[in-house]
Amino acid sequence: MSEAARGTTGRAQPRVGGSLLGAVVAEVIGTFLLVFVGAGTVVAVGLAFPDAASNVTAISIAFGFAVLIAVYAFGHVSGAHINPTVTLALAAVRRFPWRAVPAYLIAQFAGAILAALAIWALFGSQARDLGLGATAPGERGSGAAFLAEVILGFLLVVVVMATATDKRASTAAAGLAIGFVIAAGVYVTLTVSGGSFNAARSLGPMIVAGDFPGWWVYLIAPALGGVLGAFCYDYLTRPGAPPE
Repeated sequence: MSEAARGTTGRAQPRVGGSLLGAVVAEVIGTFLLVFVGAGTVVAVGLAFPDAASNVTAISIAFGFAVLIAVYAFGHVSGAHINPTVTLALAAVRRFPWRAVPAYLIAQFAGAILAALAIWALFGSQARDLGLGATAPGERGSGAAFLAEVILGFLLVVVVMATATDKRASTAAAGLAIGFVIAAGVYVTLTVSGGSFNAARSLGPMIVAGDFPGWWVYLIAPALGGVLGAFCYDYLTRPGAPPE
């Protein structure tokens, strides 16, 4: 199938003729931005206003804006995956080269770990007591958290593919759409799974904090949902068109 028929653009992968090193550095910085702003907000509001109902809103907005900024800042460099879910899902449907997957995953986890170290340096031992903003399954348990993360991964990748890899869409709006789906997803699932979407976002702070609550949920569930979303969009949704 031709590129035009498949609706592929270059936003989901390093630009043609560009340096993989540059794309990898962009993934490190972009993931650092996501975790520093998002998980940093979890720690900041947890320390300052531990029982405030507005914390959910603040955390959701922080993650949404962090992703929005990263997409607009680095989308033209690396595709701004900043998330193993996106990288693995796009590779699964051949919209990202498998040879670049290990470098992207290492970059994403490196960025997340560096951000967690920065949060620890800024807020001290109290931040580590809060897991450095890592996610954890809620009172409903790991099963509900797993389901929530599968759904989040699915929705994220569908939105990414619909707005950032389909030539029929306006790519200028991709950052807004992706940022908004992150914010909305975090808002809905924060008390169920922490609203991760992203193995690096969860495991990076866990590694630095030395605490791994429900780690397997975040390692498997978002990526599983993302791959399902990629196949759904590529083979079921993308060929669609409004009736005439």
